[in-house]
Amino acid sequence: MKPLEPALNAAIILMTHRLLPGGYRVAEEAPSTYEALSSHLDGGNQMVVYSGGSENTIYEDRQVNYAFRAWHDWCHWKGKVALDIEGEAGACQMQCHQLYDVFGFNAQTFRWGTIIKAEVIGQATYYERYHRFPTNQRMFVEHYLANPEIAFINPNQ
Repeated sequence: MKPLEPALNAAIILMTHRLLPGGYRVAEEAPSTYEALSSHLDGGNQMVVYSGGSENTIYEDRQVNYAFRAWHDWCHWKGKVALDIEGEAGACQMQCHQLYDVFGFNAQTFRWGTIIKAEVIGQATYYERYHRFPTNQRMFVEHYLANPEIAFINPNQ
């Protein structure tokens, strides 16, 4: 299967390289609270992102999914926003603005922003409702983009 938006994949890699020039590490355990993330990064350590849950994503490439997580967590850290629903919205907004700053505000970047909002805010809302993330993240995002309420009908996706 192809990525949902191949140009977004390339943009994610570029943004991650710009914001995390020292790279990031992928591991089975990664900071799961803002306090842990902040303590880790404020201590001069390399960003660590969680390795799990990278199947059935809109990116169709684990490495892009990890890069997105690193960029997203960097936004939590820089924006000083928690890893709760409000913080997810704040980090998501920062990511969208960064895309607009780098690539301009146009039809393509507006679509990218819509996809990122489905990926971040949509899945965070799903987590609040069902206490887990969707099993098939790609299907969830595709449904969310078509009609957000449809995405929440089937809790087994």
